[in-house]
Amino acid sequence: MAEKNNPEVTDDRRFFEHAGENYYIGSPTAEDIKGADWTYSKVYTRSLTDGILTAAEMQDALTRRGIIGPDYEMRREELEGLLSQAILDLASVSSIEDRQIAAVEVAKGREALFRWNQRATGPMSNTCEQMADDARLEYLTGRMMEDADGSKLWESYEDFCTEKDQALTLACRFQVMVYLQGMQPDFLENTPEAVAMREVEQELTDLAKEQIRVDVEEAAKAEQAAAEKEAEKEAKKKAAAKKRAAARKKKAAETKK
Repeated sequence: MAEKNNPEVTDDRRFFEHAGENYYIGSPTAEDIKGADWTYSKVYTRSLTDGILTAAEMQDALTRRGIIGPDYEMRREELEGLLSQAILDLASVSSIEDRQIAAVEVAKGREALFRWNQRATGPMSNTCEQMADDARLEYLTGRMMEDADGSKLWESYEDFCTEKDQALTLACRFQVMVYLQGMQPDFLENTPEAVAMREVEQELTDLAKEQIRVDVEEAAKAEQAAAEKEAEKEAKKKAAAKKRAAARKKKAAETKK
């Protein structure tokens, strides 16, 4: 069984939901940070010994091959400007249709910038520094993740590395990274385009509900009108029948005389 982190668990821990379960992020201890730093140094040294490029060496290689440089930076700044303008355009429109279109344009602009940055970030993720940093993050993830009662989700870093539920380890790793960077766990849901799309969806839902309400009211009115018309028709039939009966009765009385 995993070790207990604190005899009394407070409610101010960061948590997130995964596969219907809540998982909690505890604060790292001094020993956790020491272990993470040692893991960083160990992985960095091993990567360097194995011939993996350092970040500086990778940047030099990318520059020599023309993957990054003035043209790369110019295009990146252009894409950042286009994204900023798309966000401003999104904030300036009000109709549902225009906001939906503008939100899609912001999403496209963000994706284009991400893909362009991948020209550099992709190769840089295979450097000694990044591999060591990834190992440090994984170590902290293994030590910081907790259950609701404060017990460690994994006994050790080795247990984290051998966890069979890869979806869980990836979710925990991402959430710990976000936590350490000082971002909110739902930051992806609060981008301008995501907020706008939720608002558009809510407005469309409200419009649909209003239309259903109007349709129901109109159907009820039509049904009531039809019922009233049928009742009026029935009343006329009864009145006519009563009038005919009275006429027959009067005629019979006159015949007897």
